[in-house]
Amino acid sequence: MDKLELGDGRQVWHPSRLQLGFRLAPGIDPNSPASTVRFVVDRSVVVSYLTGIAPYVRRSSVNAEPVVFSKYRNTDLHGGNHQVPAKILPSREGAALEIDPAADTVINAVNLDPTIVHIVLPVRKAPVRITGESLAGIDCRIARFVTRFNAGDVGRTKTVRRAINLLDRHVVQPGGIFSVNQEVGERTIARGFGMGHVFVDGKMKEDVGGGMCQVASTLFNAALLGNLKIVERFQHVRTVPYVKAGSDATVWWGKKDFKLQNDTTAPIYISYRTTRSQAICEIFGKSTPGVKVSVLTYQKRNADRDYSGSVTRYMKVNGVATKTYESHSRYKWTPALDFSR
Repeated sequence: MDKLELGDGRQVWHPSRLQLGFRLAPGIDPNSPASTVRFVVDRSVVVSYLTGIAPYVRRSSVNAEPVVFSKYRNTDLHGGNHQVPAKILPSREGAALEIDPAADTVINAVNLDPTIVHIVLPVRKAPVRITGESLAGIDCRIARFVTRFNAGDVGRTKTVRRAINLLDRHVVQPGGIFSVNQEVGERTIARGFGMGHVFVDGKMKEDVGGGMCQVASTLFNAALLGNLKIVERFQHVRTVPYVKAGSDATVWWGKKDFKLQNDTTAPIYISYRTTRSQAICEIFGKSTPGVKVSVLTYQKRNADRDYSGSVTRYMKVNGVATKTYESHSRYKWTPALDFSR
């Protein structure tokens, strides 16, 4: 029997009618004209064949994303804003073969036209969340900031990784506000968060979600380097080991949040990941030739358990500097908040 062509839009398979379970109907002369030939079919054989090719049809959807060339990938921007060229990798729809509808399609097609050769299989498409169109205008990495954490602190690390996974790959359109609490949601054991140190009512204790503040602080510093508008930021009651005094941002579900706004003319894309002991936040956006952003930090120890810290950001255009952000923080705490107690 002649072979068929079964296609999913990307690939083609060439089974014979016999392989698919088709047999000449009783009383049909095999030498009859093709248009008069009739078949009977064992549906289970069709299903078996389609089940065998289904893994080759199946593919996961892939979101569009901006990437930089490998030689720039680990460039730190702590000393200022170094815009790194980036390109957009295109998105790809996911797909899966729908076995029963595909079996019906094959059987009906052959029954309606015994001479048919090419049959298009029904494929269920899985849409992407981020398309290349939604990233139009992004052409560089505008900021990168890295903090370190102790991977041996298992509960805290669990929270850091879980929260960063939830914040990763977010697109903020021009004018949009990005909220850490809104995107991460409530921190609970059931949602995959761990136990870690938190500061509450002048005391340090273990609670679900300890480690969230490092996630927010890393994003805060990246947003500063990206010259993005800081909408909401709260300081800790004491200094923290992963950033300088004044460079921290604390969050608490339902009470304190960290928010930034995309006040540029193009989308921004937040890329956030962890290595074994690092939290790495990168922000992609539209390049601004001739613009230089610098972030200056100042930390002072006034006395035991008494520190001051400040952050000032300047944007220099054609040699003229303008202050675009400034914050001052004071940290005074009791021995109850000492990490070493």
